[in-house]
Amino acid sequence: MNSDIIVVGGNIIGLTFALALAQQTTLSIMVVDANVFADSWDPLDYHHRVSAVALSSQRIFQSLQVWQTIKEKRVSPFTHIQVWDAVGHEIQFDSYAIAEPLLGYIIENSLMQAVLMEKIKQYPQIHYMAPVTLKAFQQCAQHLELITSDNRVFTAKLAVAADGASSWLRQQAEIAVEQYDYHQTAIVAAVKTQLPHQKIARQVFLPTGPLAFLPLIDTHLSSIVWSLPKETAEAYLALDDKGFNATLSQVFSHLDEGVLASPRYSFPLYQQQAKHYVSSRVALIGDAAHVIHPLAGQGLNMGLLDAASLAEVIAEAIKNRRNFASLSTLRAYERWRKADNSAMMTGVDVIKTFFASDKQAIQTLRGMGLTLSNKIAWIKNQFICQAVGKRLGLPKLAKY
Repeated sequence: MNSDIIVVGGNIIGLTFALALAQQTTLSIMVVDANVFADSWDPLDYHHRVSAVALSSQRIFQSLQVWQTIKEKRVSPFTHIQVWDAVGHEIQFDSYAIAEPLLGYIIENSLMQAVLMEKIKQYPQIHYMAPVTLKAFQQCAQHLELITSDNRVFTAKLAVAADGASSWLRQQAEIAVEQYDYHQTAIVAAVKTQLPHQKIARQVFLPTGPLAFLPLIDTHLSSIVWSLPKETAEAYLALDDKGFNATLSQVFSHLDEGVLASPRYSFPLYQQQAKHYVSSRVALIGDAAHVIHPLAGQGLNMGLLDAASLAEVIAEAIKNRRNFASLSTLRAYERWRKADNSAMMTGVDVIKTFFASDKQAIQTLRGMGLTLSNKIAWIKNQFICQAVGKRLGLPKLAKY
């Protein structure tokens, strides 16, 4: 089968890219995924995988005409962020300081993907296929070929890797990655608290790692992301619900006692970035290009900006009658997004290292820094504008 572009990975990032490109060009687009999307959104239950959706990502979804449907189903807005360390030094951010009604939303991944899946059906130029298992990749003079396990051959001028952190397509294109293992595991679950969360996203940096409470639409329900050393996480996962609840309440009492409202899930934590975002006829977006620690809630937002930026670069190339699949065109995308992503990843890593240190000098410096930053509005506002996507250098779909 022939297409102009093949997207490998039918997740949120891959579908967003396909939609963005279909709205700006007449290119034929094939989306292939190894798995059929069966994890449909359930209005009666919260899915354990949620993401913090920044204002820039909201604007991308608005541009793609899917935001209203997402919002009508279930979104959980937050208006404040409260961060503190184990000894009580604190900094707070609020939406009013940057003239916004809120700072972002906590939204289930399955909900966003379900809405995007429905939306692509409105575009006949997008052809979705799953399950598809790819076994071989071949570069040709004027195109590339992807061969499936049942020996079908898909040809295209460009392939986009949206197939996650262990990207098959990235490996086939022989693009190396730089990885740093945090030797931590994140535990995620929904937790019911005695006190209402008041639409405040809270995060405490404990000696073992950060613990975040992300507010859901139910005023007493939050999604937790608890980063812990691997051995500690295994021990906490082995506890019964009563034991886990007691342990959680010991380290986090801001909302009074918390009890599990869902099963517990876990995933390993590491930082990873591809040495190159592009190669001949291949471009990487989302987790295929970069993986970041969840403490700042930026992973999905970075991926959505990748998707919107690559679609914009391709559309501009076509508009100016340039080869959209050429390495020079793709490198424009790489320069744009790798610089932005690298800055974000470095910032998050510095924050993690700074808060994780148990050295007295660092703790004293950290306390002074938090206290000073909390008092100087300009510093706080610059930081939060960067995080929510109220800044320069964004793709057109994400701009006001």
